[in-house]
Amino acid sequence: MTDQNREQQFIDNVKKALDLDTENLDPATQSKLTHIRHRALDAGERKGFDIREWFTVPVAGWATACLLVLGLVFYMQPSNGTLPPLEDIDLLVAEDNLEFYDGLEFYAWLAEENNDVAG
Repeated sequence: MTDQNREQQFIDNVKKALDLDTENLDPATQSKLTHIRHRALDAGERKGFDIREWFTVPVAGWATACLLVLGLVFYMQPSNGTLPPLEDIDLLVAEDNLEFYDGLEFYAWLAEENNDVAG
């Protein structure tokens, strides 16, 4: 038996089981289900562009699309050729104690004084 035959047999079995369950429902629920079924079939027959379908897209989908467009706009802009100084990048990725950088001006002055004395 092929996969397609097994799948069709499974669908038929599920349909039979669901049909048996719907026969035991009260008339009001059966009426609601029939109405929903007809509405779904009518929606499937519609063809062409329907603006209402665009408003049913989840907000997350719209947000993702906007972020992608925004990212492409920034990516496609020509670079002005300026990068942050390497010293700043080194500070950002360093795993040193941050208290060391509080006295950085002192260390720079001390290194300059040592260069003056040595030179």
